[in-house]
Amino acid sequence: MPRPRSRVRYNLALNAPLPRLASRVIPSVDPWLAGEMFVSPHVEERRRGFAILFGSEAARRSPLTHQLLAARVDEPDLSLRAQIVHALADYFEMRGRDYRYPPEIRSAVTNHLRKFDRAQVMSLIELQRANHDGAVKAQSESLAHLLERVPNASTHLARLAADRAVALGLRRAAIEVIGVVGFTDALAPLEGLEARLEGRRAGQLTMTFAPTDNPDDQKLLPALKETLRALRDDE
Repeated sequence: MPRPRSRVRYNLALNAPLPRLASRVIPSVDPWLAGEMFVSPHVEERRRGFAILFGSEAARRSPLTHQLLAARVDEPDLSLRAQIVHALADYFEMRGRDYRYPPEIRSAVTNHLRKFDRAQVMSLIELQRANHDGAVKAQSESLAHLLERVPNASTHLARLAADRAVALGLRRAAIEVIGVVGFTDALAPLEGLEARLEGRRAGQLTMTFAPTDNPDDQKLLPALKETLRALRDDE
């Protein structure tokens, strides 16, 4: 008797080797190329460079990234400057009880911050003023993380607050930042500024021929009194 033919149809192609899936190429981060973009004269290019530099954990840990970020706190575009300041402050972020980054990275960033002078401090308080005016969204805590690691930052801020040649909004921002950071060593110069603005001369009669303050300076008193109150509470 002939053998019955099976009705099952076998697809011989199943036994053929499967085609290989093309491997996905993951682009590597070139911090040097990103650095060139970050210092471009074109703001959009600088933004792309920043996104690359701070877009991966490997790039964040690169010494080049620390150096470039610290060198660009005077970035002309205030929104990008705010991102740069936040990125620098991020190196000192706490995760639970521990810092996010190891001591050697925090130390490297701190070394860059220790080189800041009046010009860099001015760039930081410009952000505070812009935040006060609603021009950018900047976190005062980020400014505090940086300024508390800058030598003589409180001295620079106190002098800026008292400098009549500095724009009033920047003077107010300097006063506010002193209170945010908690620079208690600025208490005495701010008290002197308060006394001057209120027309007092500690234990002395005011001389009628002495030059008077600019009337606009009185607008500093609310921020000044609030900061003095916070500093006295911290003592």
